[in-house]
Amino acid sequence: MPAVLPAQNGQSNGGLEEARRPLLPTQTADSGGSDSDAEGGELPMTSGYGGSGCSTAGGVANLVTTAVGAGMVALPRAVSETGILLGMSLFAFTAVLTYASTSIIVRYACRGGFQSYGDLVKHHFGPKGSAILQLAICVHVGGVMVGYCVIIADVLVGSAPAYTGMLPTLLGRHDNPWFLSRPAVLALLLAAVVAPMLVPRSLASVAKFSSFSVAMVLGLAAAISGLAAAALVEGRVADDVRLLPDAATMGGGTPLGILTSVLTVVSVSALSFTCHFNLLPIRASLKNPSRACMLRVIRLALAVCAAIYGTVAVSGYALFGSATDGDVLKNLTARFVASLVPVPAAHALVYGIATAFSFNLLVNFVLKVWAVRDNLCELALRQPALQLANRPFYAVTALLVAAAYGISILVPSIYGLLSLVGATACVTFSYIFPGLLVLRCQRSALQRGGAAGLLALGAAMAGIALHNRLTGRGGE
Repeated sequence: MPAVLPAQNGQSNGGLEEARRPLLPTQTADSGGSDSDAEGGELPMTSGYGGSGCSTAGGVANLVTTAVGAGMVALPRAVSETGILLGMSLFAFTAVLTYASTSIIVRYACRGGFQSYGDLVKHHFGPKGSAILQLAICVHVGGVMVGYCVIIADVLVGSAPAYTGMLPTLLGRHDNPWFLSRPAVLALLLAAVVAPMLVPRSLASVAKFSSFSVAMVLGLAAAISGLAAAALVEGRVADDVRLLPDAATMGGGTPLGILTSVLTVVSVSALSFTCHFNLLPIRASLKNPSRACMLRVIRLALAVCAAIYGTVAVSGYALFGSATDGDVLKNLTARFVASLVPVPAAHALVYGIATAFSFNLLVNFVLKVWAVRDNLCELALRQPALQLANRPFYAVTALLVAAAYGISILVPSIYGLLSLVGATACVTFSYIFPGLLVLRCQRSALQRGGAAGLLALGAAMAGIALHNRLTGRGGE
């Protein structure tokens, strides 16, 4: 078992003074503004989760796969609210906001030698603060796991009475035979695809699956952008596509409605960039788990996510305009695609997009299990998951997968409630705790003002997300 640094819950006031150093690096002639290991008193750390560890590219793949999930297909609808230019600007703003909040977590963790987000929060806010954080992660991420099971079954099988998913359509069986039923197909995928990826006790081993998942998502984005290009060449881009926002149609044209529309786009894109709960496990899995390397991983991962999101959002909106669904895949029917490309190519594209999307959710599901398992073990067992013996480790893993499967099959409608609660829980660990960390440990008025702004924006996004869920405007 690799050595694990102590949680350092008993650090002296000197540790707090260390944490009060500015989060942003001070540029000097020697450092050139880089995130050097020595800067900020970073405690040394070996690769604690992955043995030999994975490369920077593997870390980027794991982080991209953590972030890119079902929220991606809701982004074209978000852009239809604001127009392309404002929508892209808001995506960029959210990416910067995500980098700010994730870098806070990484910098503080490196300074104190913490290997988990829970230990970091426990050091600064005590056991109650850590419990709130870990409960928020378990609720949000666990709800997403259930949601992914529901979505995969919807895409591949469909729902009663038509069962128009990919598999019944391919096989010409819409009578719901047992081998094409939602429980059977989902159980087969969890056993054949997810279970083997959950066997390694190392995120470094998962990285190769994440790399394949990223490649498939890039292919999905390329396919949708290719359809948009074909529509552009044929002059069939949606008539009501707008570059600039139309204030008269945003939120009814009222100032409050416009603000609500803008915050809705920020909220939807913030959920799509969420990866905070896996930052420190991914850092520990790297061959070089230094702060500089992890911050580089975050920057590269956010750049890849932004490129994917921008491509899917603009292309989907260009194809369907104001008729864009909250799940753009529902717009991409074989009949519509066949109006742009030959019929055989249309079917290949539609099935390929569905397959790529489903596989991405399955790999994302694995990384979600990792996050819930880590936080649940620390919360309930007071022990990191990777310090458990094999039998309890795999028992907890199997229990989480079985729970997500069972809930999605027996009570699929509960995902709406889980999403409602998860909207607030997500903001708690993504923005509230990073902002509170800065307020607690920094004396600079500028940084404290930025942290206060992060808290206010996080609270506003939580309110908007809750409003959208309650009014039916929230995406999956």
